[in-house]
Amino acid sequence: MDSNNEKLKQQLQTLQKQQTDAELSLDMLKHEQNEQIWLEEDFERICYEERESLELMREVWQGDQARNFGYYLEDLQADEKNKWRQTFQAEEEKRQEKINTYQKNIYQLESKQRDIQKELFK
Repeated sequence: MDSNNEKLKQQLQTLQKQQTDAELSLDMLKHEQNEQIWLEEDFERICYEERESLELMREVWQGDQARNFGYYLEDLQADEKNKWRQTFQAEEEKRQEKINTYQKNIYQLESKQRDIQKELFK
């Protein structure tokens, strides 16, 4: 019985360490998620400033060639913005998958710990 209890205690300690590691990784992912939100807000601000700059240039530019160049720049900016948005979205989806995986793992570890604790206190 004593050796069985020792094994169970070791398993419990191992599971607790794994849970702590998983919780730390989860916290890091959530921190990355917050940084990503800030980055997206900065990106939106930059896009707004670019639009204002293009608008100002369009007022100053004269002639068909200048206007066409302005439209070209707008299209270029729109394409770039879409690429960034897709990148942001893909990264967020990957991060969310990892978060879900860690949360499931933590739940399983907690469940195993409860089972071991029940076994220890029989």
